[in-house]
Amino acid sequence: MLRNTALTALLLTSFALPARADVGVTLRGSHESMVRQNEIAKENAYSFLRTPEQVKEYVAKGFLVPVAGNADYTLAKGVSFAYTRPEVHAFIEYLGREYRQGCGEQLVVTSLTRPEARQPSNASNLSVHPAGMAMDVRAKQTPKCKVWLESTLLGLEKQGVLDVTREVHPPHYHVAVFPGPMRAYLAKVGAPEPPAPSEAHPVVPAQGSPMQTLSRKADQPGALVPAMERRHETSGTTRMWLILLAISPLGMALGLRGRGQRHPTELD
Repeated sequence: MLRNTALTALLLTSFALPARADVGVTLRGSHESMVRQNEIAKENAYSFLRTPEQVKEYVAKGFLVPVAGNADYTLAKGVSFAYTRPEVHAFIEYLGREYRQGCGEQLVVTSLTRPEARQPSNASNLSVHPAGMAMDVRAKQTPKCKVWLESTLLGLEKQGVLDVTREVHPPHYHVAVFPGPMRAYLAKVGAPEPPAPSEAHPVVPAQGSPMQTLSRKADQPGALVPAMERRHETSGTTRMWLILLAISPLGMALGLRGRGQRHPTELD
């Protein structure tokens, strides 16, 4: 009884809170934001790919999807690896459509997944480009389109679905997409949902656990890792509370939505 009462209080509190604390957002990057992006990639069990061969392997497995461009957005000529995570691809499609309707121009994507071997010399070692969780967008727009794009991306950062930074060498917007919150946002605005993720959302394993051992093995190109069996089933009441928590703003901020789904697991 006490446990249910406490859980009810937590849920009521979480529904009263925004998805992210109402703090000022900015286009200026920081070490803290890079750490946060990197941690979210690891929480989603995303592998940080090291070589072009690994990128091809993950495309073949369905962990990365091709990005082709359309009437709303295009890829710059310098995009060497036109692949990304399903959530990033779905967001590009949505943002490109809204951008073209808002200012009459095509959105230009300048970078997607980049293996560590192809990272520029000034790239942070915390970058999530090797994980396929980020995209870069050209920062050469008309004043009208610049205002539209910056205000839109900052608004989405404030909602906790992405993190945006304006880079200057070369000029572009770096956008890290947070998978769980982005899926929830796209569903809320009625945008087409990305295909079901190839990764489950595992609990971060304890040091030296069997899952962590498998993770180290899976970091080798071509390694095959079996999906982990779920050994404990929750009761109907517990599942109900977990579902309510997952769809609450607090649950979305923590990336809980979709954790109850079963998908093939990528362990990095």
